[in-house]
Amino acid sequence: MPIQMWHTPDCPQWTIMQIDWEAGSRRVKERDAWAKDVFPAAYERLQQAAVVLPPDTAAQPFVDALTELVQAQADTTGFVVLHRWVEILERHFPPQLPDPEHTTE
Repeated sequence: MPIQMWHTPDCPQWTIMQIDWEAGSRRVKERDAWAKDVFPAAYERLQQAAVVLPPDTAAQPFVDALTELVQAQADTTGFVVLHRWVEILERHFPPQLPDPEHTTE
């Protein structure tokens, strides 16, 4: 059940709510600015760590998928959309298709 409240311009509760909204907005902007500043260096460290791993390890598909997902995030200003995630994960972790040569009794 929706509730609608009306406040007068001098209502203390309304003033507190406005202060909280402004503070929250400021924190989000500060966090975004920090992330945009730190992201390139963090991504570079990820790439350097991925290069050091031996290529034939069991972790290689995970490393490749993570690196590609982070690159996809770097290429966008928002979020990587779900269908892009699925494309990347399907490429690195393809579904196990049934083997037509394998029969069970």
